[in-house]
Amino acid sequence: MKAPKRPDASANLTSPSPVTGFSPDVVSLTESVYGSDSQDVLKALSTPVRTYYVRCNTLKISPDELKHKLVNKGLRVSQHSEIPEALGIEVDGPFDICPTGKELIVDKYTAESVLQGANVYAPGVIKCQLIHFGEPVTVISETDDILATGKALMSSNEILTFRKGLAVRLEKRKYEAPQVRELPEYSDGMLYPQSLAAMATSRVLDPQQDETILDLNCAPGGKLSHISQLMKNFGKIIGLDRNAEKISSTRQTITRLGCSNVTVSIHDSRYARADFTNLKPDRVLVDPPCSALGLRPKIYDRTSRQRVHDLMEYQKQFVRAASAIVRPGGVVVYSVCTYTPEECEEVVSFAEHECGLQAVEQKPFVASMGGQSSRCQRFHPVLDEIGYFIAKFERRSERTPED
Repeated sequence: MKAPKRPDASANLTSPSPVTGFSPDVVSLTESVYGSDSQDVLKALSTPVRTYYVRCNTLKISPDELKHKLVNKGLRVSQHSEIPEALGIEVDGPFDICPTGKELIVDKYTAESVLQGANVYAPGVIKCQLIHFGEPVTVISETDDILATGKALMSSNEILTFRKGLAVRLEKRKYEAPQVRELPEYSDGMLYPQSLAAMATSRVLDPQQDETILDLNCAPGGKLSHISQLMKNFGKIIGLDRNAEKISSTRQTITRLGCSNVTVSIHDSRYARADFTNLKPDRVLVDPPCSALGLRPKIYDRTSRQRVHDLMEYQKQFVRAASAIVRPGGVVVYSVCTYTPEECEEVVSFAEHECGLQAVEQKPFVASMGGQSSRCQRFHPVLDEIGYFIAKFERRSERTPED
């Protein structure tokens, strides 16, 4: 059968740079931060990380015990010196993949997951040739990159009709990343896949066991469960998200990880102060939707400057909400998995000049770069394997006129 025509990945999207696969706006935004190093940054963003991090859930197992279990599975594991629950697993590759069997084309997000060790699930399949159960399959991205080969666990008719379930179990990948979510330690709640920068965010928040913590953007529950872990299931944690499906998934996460001091609720947290009038949390985490330019790997990225601007304005709403609800003298931590000045330093400036917050020193400081007079952490996509930003604030005791 003739191979299906490759879908046009640029349809209805900003035209990408012919060299990098990134839109001209992404290239320009990257150059504004990294200058002459921007091409190295974009190249790094196109590939998986060399060290894949998981967080040891110390509510159930110690880092040493979990590391021993993972090493016994043949994984090369290291423990971070400043964040002991952070275990890094080495990723091998790239390897040459020889096409075998029928072709199956997957969407951007599935392709990026495959590069990080995942198998192929039916919802992520765009097109495929006539495939029968058990046949060899070659997995290809929208941009014609050969990602992996494996065996079909569903027929093409089942894949495209039902759109559910594991479609292809992969056998050879371009990058040999750990299939963490298939480990019994994952299902038993001993670990959670999470970047080092994300783990640093919860550490910077520094929750104490007798405090009340509010997470304004709690889904999918990674930082929320880490905070619970750091508090050893003492104190009180409230997680909010306005998406019911995401809240359901978050509940499953905190249950699997054994977090008993957490309450989650479907709520638009931009209006938290008006709806929770008696709540004065000691610390608030703001981890809002962002352009996610710092995440690796990317098959392509067509983000526009207008999109970044709109996200910045959206992020400011959560920062304002956090400043209004946190107790005087309390702590607000802001984090985004991107590197644009609009979503990083400009939001910090807004927080300080319009929300009564003061940026303060943060520990641990594990990023390679600082920002805002070195009070903020900037993770570098090449040096730190992720583009990420963390700011920590204290709420001034006096209230602003808008309060």
